[in-house]
Amino acid sequence: MAVVSLALFKKHVRADDFADDDVYLEHLLEAAEVSVISATNRNIDELTDNGVEFPASLKHAIMMLAAHWYNQRESVSSVQMHEVPDSLQALVKPYRKLV
Repeated sequence: MAVVSLALFKKHVRADDFADDDVYLEHLLEAAEVSVISATNRNIDELTDNGVEFPASLKHAIMMLAAHWYNQRESVSSVQMHEVPDSLQALVKPYRKLV
């Protein structure tokens, strides 16, 4: 289930004026969706229980993670990178089920 549309994600990464990367962007969205949902210790049904729309903050977390992977295509970097405080984790944490 794609909770973030390709069109919205393309706007997020400023790739909405070409289609060359569409297959790759869809792949990143799928992988990021699995990762973010897994980080909540819930499944998609629990996050959309009672007909509630998938949380906007989790959609944004998916886009942030996929965008990071789009810009950083390797697992290592020659530049020291730092996590932006209160970003991805702040979006996911309110939905994390303690196990």
